[in-house]
Amino acid sequence: MRKLFYKPYVLFLVLLFCVLLPGGSALGKGSQPEAVKGILDLSEWNWEHSGLAKLDGEWELVWSRLLTPDDFARGSYSSSPTYAQVPKEWKALRVDGGQLSNQGYATYRLLIRTDSADNGKDMGLYVPSVATAYKLWIDGRLAAMNGVVGTSKEEMVPANFPKPVFFHLQGSQTELVIQVSNFVQRKGGLWEAFRLGDSQEVIYEREKEMTSQLLIVGSLFTMGLYHMGLFLARRKDKSPLVFGFFSFAIGIRTMVTGQTLVAYLFPHISWELQVHLEYLSASFSMIMFALFVYYRYPAEMHKGLRNLFVGVLLAYSLFVLVTHASVYTYTMLHFQIVILVLIGFALYVFVRAFMRRRDGARLNMAAVAVFLVFALNDVLFDNRIIANGHLVQLGMLFYLFIESVNLSHQFSKSFARVETLSAQLKEWNEMLEEKVQERTEALEQSNENMQRVNKELVKMEKSRRHMLTNISHELGTPLTLIQGYVKAVLDRVDEENHDRYLRLTYEKTLILDRIIGDLFELSKLETGKIRFDCQAVSPAAYIRSLYDKYELSFKQEGYSFEFIDRSASVAHRGAPVWIDVLRMEQVVTNLLFNARKFTPSSGFIHLIVEQSGSREKGDLGVRVTVQDSGRGIDEEDLPFVFDRFYRGKESSKNSSTGTGLGLAICKEIIAQHGGTIEVESKLGSGSAFTFTLPVMNDMEEELAHDKGSENIDRR
Repeated sequence: MRKLFYKPYVLFLVLLFCVLLPGGSALGKGSQPEAVKGILDLSEWNWEHSGLAKLDGEWELVWSRLLTPDDFARGSYSSSPTYAQVPKEWKALRVDGGQLSNQGYATYRLLIRTDSADNGKDMGLYVPSVATAYKLWIDGRLAAMNGVVGTSKEEMVPANFPKPVFFHLQGSQTELVIQVSNFVQRKGGLWEAFRLGDSQEVIYEREKEMTSQLLIVGSLFTMGLYHMGLFLARRKDKSPLVFGFFSFAIGIRTMVTGQTLVAYLFPHISWELQVHLEYLSASFSMIMFALFVYYRYPAEMHKGLRNLFVGVLLAYSLFVLVTHASVYTYTMLHFQIVILVLIGFALYVFVRAFMRRRDGARLNMAAVAVFLVFALNDVLFDNRIIANGHLVQLGMLFYLFIESVNLSHQFSKSFARVETLSAQLKEWNEMLEEKVQERTEALEQSNENMQRVNKELVKMEKSRRHMLTNISHELGTPLTLIQGYVKAVLDRVDEENHDRYLRLTYEKTLILDRIIGDLFELSKLETGKIRFDCQAVSPAAYIRSLYDKYELSFKQEGYSFEFIDRSASVAHRGAPVWIDVLRMEQVVTNLLFNARKFTPSSGFIHLIVEQSGSREKGDLGVRVTVQDSGRGIDEEDLPFVFDRFYRGKESSKNSSTGTGLGLAICKEIIAQHGGTIEVESKLGSGSAFTFTLPVMNDMEEELAHDKGSENIDRR
């Protein structure tokens, strides 16, 4: 399930890289006609089925002259026309053998041929951002203008936002003439594609793009307010605050790029202020991003590097504030390099956090990788390498989505574990009450020997108090520690050790889970709710197979580990026992591991099989003993070693001795097989745990042979 959970993000990354590969934005371009020497032939274009047509290709260009359609009609311009590729910035064009500057003015002209059947059709021309002022004529009629075109910086008034223009087709040829001037920023000319199509289609595309951008801006602002609300609710954690400012900054940048929503919401805003907002919002968002990464994983991001990134970005923001667009716009490439370095470093931080198993690092790593790809797209687009448009706001939305999924996933896991533990504790308490009630009733009905009953009551009361004390200790101590660790994290006490507190909390929940699991198994054994899958096996061969399974492990640790077969005869050695081999292995391994735990590595551990009783007396059985040379058990502790949670004085000093449920489970498993288990030990002289199982008689062997494992109860 964990692998499947991340597959959608991997698929998203693969598709994203495919789209952004060089040439990926030009898919389908072969079917789009291109202008050749100032003429674009769209006579075969199907407006209803093919949609909008891009007016890409060679446009006629007259540099350093502002001509009108009448000037072209009179031929009052150079007799040897120059053709320029559109869309493309001026600095990438060459005229008369020289490369143009981005600052200057020029006139573009394009003739569009259409089918005569389309004469009179209502058409729409989507005019993109033109750097940085233009004046457009369609068939000799002034159709649109942005700002004021001029031959110098003093004469022109910059304005830059896309808009649709509508007109009627007149005849089979349409003339576009556009004057463009730029003296205020780093890019100039027709650097984005014009699109022509049916007027309704243009309106639809325009509304779709505006709606999409409004949705993105609204989502970013909503996320920003949400995270700021989280900060106001708990001000010790600063990451929601910087993340909220990050969302706001990206939202503002989205409003001043692409469809330039700010120009429609605030029509009187100046172009200079609009460009300042574009650059400052980008710089401020990266400052907030650097702070967010630091607050999210402070152990993986060095404070000095955080201060370096923040200092560089603050200095750049100050530079943008005090200079003109004609100066700071030329630093865009350097600024974008800093952004890519910062996002790449954030990816490195998240990878380190993932390697150290920090919470949420896997999702953060995937999200910032996507964010890096979108940021790279914006860098390539701003430098006219690809034509996908600004997409960093989509990367931001994806990052926000992943962060929300990450938090929800963590909270859901925590609540699910709490609910599971609560349900298990409730069920165990109910079973415990029933068991106590049953034993109390049994004691009340027993009146044969008052002294024996009193002794039994005293013993059970002592065991019950001891058991409840141990239950309170075993369950209460981890719960108290969990509460302390969680409180420390919530109150942001000793923030450098938060991850350690969370890891300790998780380990304590594992201990609780193990205790509850052992209690459930023990309760089910006592109530007969566990089904045993028994079969007839040779006891000596079976115990020998277990010895072979663990021989290498014990001997590598330095123990003298031996198997001793003391079966009385070949006939008795082959007499089978009726056991569940998995449950019996659980008993043997528990006794072996207990022996290893309390025996020094230079000591010995023996696994002994021998006969007990005889066929003549009807009590023939097999006895299995695990004998060690460990420190032994105090005489006062021997009567209680098979009780729940009981741990002797020496065991209590060792925090690694377990929960005191293993021997109780062994006792119940042996009882279910009709056997007994006992211990002989002396402090300082080792211990010998022995369990006895009855062997099968001839009738039982025949029944097992005829009917398999049905209806043979050894209890």
